[in-house]
Amino acid sequence: MNLSVLDGRDGRKIIGDLADYHLLIQEQPKAKNVAIYDTFDWRLFEKSLLLYGAENELILHSLSDYKIVRRTKVDSLPGFAWEFPDGDLKSLLAPILEMRRLLKLTEFRSLFTIYRILNKEQKTVVKLFYEEICRVAQEQTLCVHLHVEPVRGYPRYYRKTVDRLEKMGFVQINPKTMYFDVLKESDKTPGEYSSKLRLQLEPNMRSDEATKIILRSLLRTMKANENYIIEDLDTEFLHDFRVAIRRTRIVLGQIKRVFPADTTKKFQRDFAILGKLSNELRDLDVCLLKENPYKKMVPESLREEINPLFLFLNDKRSKVLEDFKNSLCSAEYSKAVRKWEDFLNEPLAESPTAPNATVPISELARKRIHKRYTEILKTGAQPSETANDHRLHALRIECKKLRYLMEFFFSLFPRRKISRLIKELKSLQDNLGDFNDLCIQRAYLRKTVDELPISGHQAKKTTLAIGSLIGRLEEQTQTAKGSFSEIFTRFASPTNRGLYHELFVATKGKASP
Repeated sequence: MNLSVLDGRDGRKIIGDLADYHLLIQEQPKAKNVAIYDTFDWRLFEKSLLLYGAENELILHSLSDYKIVRRTKVDSLPGFAWEFPDGDLKSLLAPILEMRRLLKLTEFRSLFTIYRILNKEQKTVVKLFYEEICRVAQEQTLCVHLHVEPVRGYPRYYRKTVDRLEKMGFVQINPKTMYFDVLKESDKTPGEYSSKLRLQLEPNMRSDEATKIILRSLLRTMKANENYIIEDLDTEFLHDFRVAIRRTRIVLGQIKRVFPADTTKKFQRDFAILGKLSNELRDLDVCLLKENPYKKMVPESLREEINPLFLFLNDKRSKVLEDFKNSLCSAEYSKAVRKWEDFLNEPLAESPTAPNATVPISELARKRIHKRYTEILKTGAQPSETANDHRLHALRIECKKLRYLMEFFFSLFPRRKISRLIKELKSLQDNLGDFNDLCIQRAYLRKTVDELPISGHQAKKTTLAIGSLIGRLEEQTQTAKGSFSEIFTRFASPTNRGLYHELFVATKGKASP
């Protein structure tokens, strides 16, 4: 049971008052600095986990029951999952953190005391874990938490102790509340950032209003990641920034005729330019993130010979990153973002000229989603022998447009049904995305071979290693391509067609497609 003292009550006095009812033994208090860690997008919190460090130890707690899940000794905080010492904690965190860096969210001073309640036979019947949280280097108590732990065989004592503590001034709290209490002092709100869209639109909302809500959300994501890209903490800041730009471009291109045509075209041009600024940097990030998997794909005898490739890519990334930082800090970038923000914050026109501006958003959403879906069916249903690279690339882009549209308008449709359709679409996207990524990686590696600043015998060995890697990537490309037909057939099943028709085919409407 987790308790917190009511405001204005003295937690220590309440614990002391228990001695009027129980034989209370106090163990030696312990004071330590504690730091809480998570990723920028709160991946541990989203899994109901709390990671904190104290005295060269990292401890992973469950936020649902406050039990310790894993713990390990460390000399310093590992930034990434792959930097953790081998063991259970690393195995558990690696698939959650992936390529994201752990950040220190806050640090506080913990004064921790264990009390034991004894019965007449001098046996411990209840344990109390009392903790006062203070700012580092300050004595002022920010909050008090008490964890009451039963001892097997003495449930009656446990219930009486909890009842008495509640009457004396403690209240029951969820372990997450304790977590929120601590972070609140550092102006942090768990889950405050997510790359996932969290939009709540109303069906009868004007389409221009709803579209601006979507676009303002995407702009917030862009701005939230800018400074962290410059700090170069991890590659996902750039990825989220790019996705926000890509989604913005799809809004402008797919939610049609809600703004004046000349305004839409102008901002489409601006965001096309912004999107291209980071293309090379992202290509480099993808290759470097795959360094270990790539090395495992080449024969063991060639693994050392491929090292010059990654040394070159790291050096090149430093230069490309510096160029991109300069772009982010430029007057041109600031001006483009400021004009965009001004437009999004303009009040809605009472008599807009754009034909779809005042159309209810649910009506426009149905038309746009259904149009994209039918285009995908048409492109994907061509005979399998025509499943050439160009067609699959085009289909991938169509799927991305459909996926984003369904995510933009998720709140307008029954959650269970639209979630099912997104899940089916994601399977197709994963297949097409893998195919596309492999094509890009192969092409990038071929281009890089000619750029490597090496010669002679080393150049031959490195070229051979890269060639071996490209060959393995080609095998994976053909595997992805060969899986397409089966995955697409499942996506285009009669059941899914029926559900798309049910959700997105409007019987009436005046929106222009």
